[in-house]
Amino acid sequence: MDSIRNILLRFDKVSLAELDQVRLMNRTDQKFCLHFSQLPAILEAICKDYSVLEIQGETIFEYDNIYFDTPDNRMFLSHQNGKLNRFKIRSRQYVQSNDNFLEIKFKSNKGRTIKERIEKHNFQAVFEDNELDFLQNLSPYSGLELRSKIASNFNRITLVNNLFTERMTIDTFLGFKNQEKEILLENLVVIEVKQSKVDNPAIIAQVLRANKIRKQSFSKYCIGRSLLEEEIKKNNFKPLLLKIRKEYII
Repeated sequence: MDSIRNILLRFDKVSLAELDQVRLMNRTDQKFCLHFSQLPAILEAICKDYSVLEIQGETIFEYDNIYFDTPDNRMFLSHQNGKLNRFKIRSRQYVQSNDNFLEIKFKSNKGRTIKERIEKHNFQAVFEDNELDFLQNLSPYSGLELRSKIASNFNRITLVNNLFTERMTIDTFLGFKNQEKEILLENLVVIEVKQSKVDNPAIIAQVLRANKIRKQSFSKYCIGRSLLEEEIKKNNFKPLLLKIRKEYII
């Protein structure tokens, strides 16, 4: 990652307080998958158009996640079956700061992602009373029925465009594990572009298309479980899973 850090030195920097101007908790998302070897050239191409989040001199941050689902995997199957108006529920830890959140992500039938979250006191896979209320009020799921399904971790770079109208995350070294096994996608990079509107194409999307990198649906939760579990239903994910196994797993 040293080469990536050196390129990020050329970007203007933004603080977390400045980045909060572009929280985009209600947004449209575009995702792109690429090989890690392509990332330096992509960053070089956009260094004048975006600023990078920097906290205490660091620009690459570690994230840990625990994803929850019902015993019969209703959230996973909603995604696999192509159902709209679907949910994801996770706990997230920002490793460097040890900040913890419980998050609900809702994907609407209009293609928008709406995220709600509250702070957690710890990163344990149990829910306190206020968290049970949060889940009950903002999702169709009771926290009493949810079970932890997989853990995931990755490194993240966060960028914002010069107009502060779009936000981009770059995730590398994605890892997934359950009680039986774990896997690391060492060569995969997932870029997510977040905008309140899509009237103006994101600069990064134009750069990626010029490099023959196309938009790709990608759910960390669903792909992680599909890679770890042989028996789970994953027909709709098979083309992407084949590509991941061929190109991104060492």
